[in-house]
Amino acid sequence: MIYHLILLSERQDLRVESGKLISGDKKIAVETLGSIQCFAAQCHWSQTALEMLSTQCPVVMARWEKQQKKWRSFTLMPKARYVNPTAQWKLCRLSPQRATQLASGLLWTKVCNQHEMLRSFDPRLTDKPQLKENSFNRILRLEASYARFFWPRYFSAMAQDLFEREKRKAEHPLNAALNYGYGFLYHALEWQCLASGLDPGIGIIHKLRRSRPSLACDLIEPLRCCVEITVMRHWDDMKETKQMAGHFAEMLEGKWFYREKAFRLRSIIRLLVESFVRSLDGKESFQPFVLHPRDACL
Repeated sequence: MIYHLILLSERQDLRVESGKLISGDKKIAVETLGSIQCFAAQCHWSQTALEMLSTQCPVVMARWEKQQKKWRSFTLMPKARYVNPTAQWKLCRLSPQRATQLASGLLWTKVCNQHEMLRSFDPRLTDKPQLKENSFNRILRLEASYARFFWPRYFSAMAQDLFEREKRKAEHPLNAALNYGYGFLYHALEWQCLASGLDPGIGIIHKLRRSRPSLACDLIEPLRCCVEITVMRHWDDMKETKQMAGHFAEMLEGKWFYREKAFRLRSIIRLLVESFVRSLDGKESFQPFVLHPRDACL
């Protein structure tokens, strides 16, 4: 069995002895680890543990900067055995038409998922927006216009007197909680890209930028609704960072519908990235995450 370890508790001393990662009285075999995500800012790692883990699985360490209200993270890059040169070559050599198809599908699914969530709040809303022409520019305009439609209704459902969505240095607790939750998804997608042998810095929607996982920023679009629903379900705790961290960790381990079957969200992320890799040559269709009406319910 493969385990995906999430570290939330502060002041842990982690070391490796006899092939096992040890913290206090807790032990787990290193060879069973598929990935590690550390959100604890005051963990103490032994050098041996870091060296061994860097050859075993993707490791992402992140901390929330309170003053700047943003995530700081770094990744222990696994060895070359995790590089998928075929998939990486196909990603870099995508034709403009195929890249447009993949990018449009991600953005269109995001809009549909958010609209499905709004309809769970207000069943009187009409069906999803109509798209007459499947062009990337049209979908970009639709996404921008739909954001102006979506966020006021989302804030209203949360009974929050907000007028705009703050993406950086958010001051309002709701915007900060959303950014905090998106960070969980970003890092989960980033390490899954690494585990699939892809460079997360090379995307199709977001341009190449230093220190930005552009591919993770692309693939997160249909999954954003999971964070928005989780914040809605636990809005009483949105001012408590540690409480929300626990809720977002539960979100990743909770069951959601994907392709008409229930999977943990972490497994859905793996299946989504694997579907993306298989779709790069155009021989297989990409299967993004489509929000099920049952999951949209509060």
